[in-house]
Amino acid sequence: MNDVALLLLVAAAAYALRRLLHVPLIPMLLLAGMGLRGAGLALDQEVARGALDIGLAILVFGAGMELNPKRSGKQRGAVLGVGFAQFFFVGIGGVLISRAVGLDWLPALYVGLSISTTSTLIGVNLLKGRQQMFEPFGRLVTGVLLLQDLLIILMVVVLIRLPYGAVSLLTGLGGLAVLLACTYIGLRWGMPNIVLRLRLDQDTLGLTIIGTLFLFMGAAYLMNLPIITGAFLAGVSLSAFPVNSVARGLVGSITTFFKALFFIVLGGLIAMPGPAEWLLAGALTFFILIATPLVVSTIAVRMRLTARSAIESGLLLAMTSEFSLVVVLQGLLMGQIPGEVFNVVAIVTVLTMSLTPLIATDRTTWALMHLLPLTTPRRSALEIPDRDHIVMLGYGKGGSVVLNALQKAERQVVVVNDDPVVVRELVERGIPAVYGDGSDPRILRAVAADRAQVVISSMRRVADAEKVMKHLGPDGPPLIIRVFEPDEAERIRQRGGIPVLSSEAAAEAFMGWFRQGLEGETPGEAA
Repeated sequence: MNDVALLLLVAAAAYALRRLLHVPLIPMLLLAGMGLRGAGLALDQEVARGALDIGLAILVFGAGMELNPKRSGKQRGAVLGVGFAQFFFVGIGGVLISRAVGLDWLPALYVGLSISTTSTLIGVNLLKGRQQMFEPFGRLVTGVLLLQDLLIILMVVVLIRLPYGAVSLLTGLGGLAVLLACTYIGLRWGMPNIVLRLRLDQDTLGLTIIGTLFLFMGAAYLMNLPIITGAFLAGVSLSAFPVNSVARGLVGSITTFFKALFFIVLGGLIAMPGPAEWLLAGALTFFILIATPLVVSTIAVRMRLTARSAIESGLLLAMTSEFSLVVVLQGLLMGQIPGEVFNVVAIVTVLTMSLTPLIATDRTTWALMHLLPLTTPRRSALEIPDRDHIVMLGYGKGGSVVLNALQKAERQVVVVNDDPVVVRELVERGIPAVYGDGSDPRILRAVAADRAQVVISSMRRVADAEKVMKHLGPDGPPLIIRVFEPDEAERIRQRGGIPVLSSEAAAEAFMGWFRQGLEGETPGEAA
């Protein structure tokens, strides 16, 4: 009981420091566990093992609930290309670096596998905190996270079964296929019907959700698969909306509690590394932070994402995962890797999880856009007017409404959009359109935005519209900006823009602006 109280006390301190320092939680919990070990406060082995087993299952269960396959939407091709490229390139790089410093093949394979995936928990939390879950790169990142988690589960099964022969390996893969089929059934028909049609009370729903976890874990145990396989796939089976929202609300506090215990106990297993371990950990961390953005952004651009979305994806994916620790913990418990390898991967996990949120910022993205020659602004296939035209930045649901109104008024319009299909369709209709990011100064120069009669922004991020305002300057053309919240409208108004609260209102306000201009009134008063 004293050990549990100690764990709770340390967890509370880690949460407090995390809020104070504004750093990710998982590295803080690992460091707290290392601090316990350094202070000589060893936990009871039975308590520690129980916390690891239960915490591990709850951890991957929670990660699975965040990864609905449907979230990737139209990005499925990019998800496959980026996901496989990062997984194998970074994994192979990890193996080669490990071999170069003298590790045997099996430990090197464990290292390569452990660093080849990205943290689902931190990645999703960052996207949610920045309200970017449903942006193109957000959909790409969540799709890649799911793909890589499935790949690493597959590879864990292979690593565990391979030493026992082909029959054992095929049996394990067959069992995994059965669990995947059950996951698909639960995702498609099972849990949505239970939640939406049976109208269960919260207590019964909570028991049903926990029962799903134990059902999948029991199936994995009976098929002699790692328990984490069943726990993760149980989470994925609950990831459809609105099931995932209900599940998170009912078991969120439980997952938070056991996640804290798991990482603190895991941190207590990390011994003080020696110079050789620090050297390998540093080399792997540098490789991940540099190679991942380069590989991901290059592949993503080839998959027709904009340079900005591609770089944002690469920066956010440049960290190792909670599954990294799961992999090496399995290898350590099975005696397939030494404790030094576990230490190295733990250090890399702490470093990358701490550094990536600090690096994956808008400022870094724009700096890399100017440094990396991924794409250049694409000229429209049709001639772009030199001045007194209308520039539309973004072409969302209300884009056609605005565009039709402008065409009826016989105005010259140029559209900038980050969807190549939309751009191609507009050009086929005889409307000048440019593929790219509307907040990119190169794009703004290419469409002569500073000489336009008016600029309309329906881009997803208000911060992007603010960049456009800065580029155009106080003497530039009026800028009409679609916003979704009153506080955003006030912010735009104070900076000299003309905010509207919906796409339909944007069309109405814009035509009102023109009527005022034609009648000799001051533009923007009605808006």
